[in-house]
Amino acid sequence: MSEQDKAVRRGPLGWLARHNPLHWVKRHKKLTIFLVIVLLIIAFVVNFLGRTAAASAALTYQFVRTTTLQKTSLTDSVSVTGTVASGSTASVTASDSVKTYKVTAVNVAVGDTVHKGDVIATLDTSDVEKQMENAQQSYSDSVEEAQTNYNNSVEDQATNLAQLQEDLDKAQKDYDTLGLTDYYASMENTAGATGTNRELVEYYYGLYAEEIAGLQNTIANLQIQLTQAQNDGNADRQKEVQGQLDDYQNKLNIAKGQCSIPELGLQGFDTINQYYNQIEQYREALDKAQRNYDNAVTSNARSIDSAETKLEQASRTSDTLTDLQSTLEDCTLTATMDGTITELNATVGSVCSGTVATIQDVNDLTVEVTIPANSVGKLSTGMQCNITSDATGDAEISGTLTRIDPVANSEGNFGATVTVNGEDSGLLIGISAEVEIIINQKDNVFTVPRDAVGTHEDGTSYVLRKTGGEGVDMTFEEVTVTTGDANDYYIEISGDDLAEGDVIRSSADLTQGIETTTQDFSDMMGGQVVIADGGAAAAAPAGGGDMGGGPGGGGPDGGPGGM
Repeated sequence: MSEQDKAVRRGPLGWLARHNPLHWVKRHKKLTIFLVIVLLIIAFVVNFLGRTAAASAALTYQFVRTTTLQKTSLTDSVSVTGTVASGSTASVTASDSVKTYKVTAVNVAVGDTVHKGDVIATLDTSDVEKQMENAQQSYSDSVEEAQTNYNNSVEDQATNLAQLQEDLDKAQKDYDTLGLTDYYASMENTAGATGTNRELVEYYYGLYAEEIAGLQNTIANLQIQLTQAQNDGNADRQKEVQGQLDDYQNKLNIAKGQCSIPELGLQGFDTINQYYNQIEQYREALDKAQRNYDNAVTSNARSIDSAETKLEQASRTSDTLTDLQSTLEDCTLTATMDGTITELNATVGSVCSGTVATIQDVNDLTVEVTIPANSVGKLSTGMQCNITSDATGDAEISGTLTRIDPVANSEGNFGATVTVNGEDSGLLIGISAEVEIIINQKDNVFTVPRDAVGTHEDGTSYVLRKTGGEGVDMTFEEVTVTTGDANDYYIEISGDDLAEGDVIRSSADLTQGIETTTQDFSDMMGGQVVIADGGAAAAAPAGGGDMGGGPGGGGPDGGPGGM
């Protein structure tokens, strides 16, 4: 380095080069940033404290919130929001059997009023009508065939029974007449006997059979005696026995000759005996004919019953035809209730795969709400409700709580339904609505904010009533009161000394006076400033004006009335 350069470094220029601030900042960048931030914070705090001191110095007067007593209603309620819906809703849908059929006509539009049974839309029926024609022809053929079989069964039975009846009649006649040409269904002969041929034969056979049998028995014994006498060679005995034998033989011949039925051409006992023996044969033939007839009646009856059953079955509409008839009816989609069309999903040429139309009764409305778990225990169905909405403005619409879900939803709340009372409420389906569910309401009572009531150590309650003055000069006196029902904000009071128009301090705590400023600090703090005795700041109207609703106006605590 030259002497000249050394001289420069030892001079002022050299010192500046060695102590340049920029060089120092570059070497201490983080420390520099920290020092800048600290300086900015110090400047802001100094500025803020100066402004706050100026504001405190500007405080000029004090005011107190009050409420004016007047008769009103005290309501304990739960407020919820919900959506207006129809209390009566029905869907028009196409059945599964016609979901592939195309729409041929749509008879309504959204907003139309319909009545139950009105046609909403119709579907193409050409395919089902063709199927029905074939099914109807098959049905007619089956009925015709069954009718023919039934008629044939009846005719066959008639023919068969007619022949069997004829055989039965002949067997009966043979039994009664014993095959004789002359037939007497009822007759009386000279002997006084009456009846059919068979009965006459039975009568005469019974009349003579015993006598003849006795004579024949005697004759047989005499023949034995005659043979014995012949064997003994006893001529006298033979002659005696022979004489007796001839006598009894003669008696037998006479008896047999007397046993005759001239009217039937039957002569002699032997002839009558012959016919008597045939009676059993005729009886068996008659019994057989009767059995044949009875069996035929039973068999033919079964055959006819079977044919009749098949005819009845064939005459019933077949399941196929019934299903097709139902399908044909399903092609006409009709309204299932009276109401207004609020949704329509049908166009000509399309198929109906879901809900075709939604019908709602716009005069039967509900509000579907959700009730928090901490409020549901206070509520029960049947409670009165007040309903408001943007669509109805300030009007309150009467409603009734008609349903509360027994089980909470996934968020721990309970669904509920409020039914709108009356028609033409002005509410519109689908809009949001506010619902106040009235738990209890007492009318024509004095109410004040809950903070307005103080309590002495002995348990008595009181309020502070204005006795005079205005602003900072306002004065109050204690008035003993009896408290009643209350809600979250108001409490009922009563007392002999209370009267409408009394001005009551909204807080029984005398330390809760509020100071405000006459200066507008909006450029300092972004708005008006109120500083309470406790030092907390809050936005408020300048001069302590009305800040709430309720009877007589209200203060910041939401109590009635404010001054």
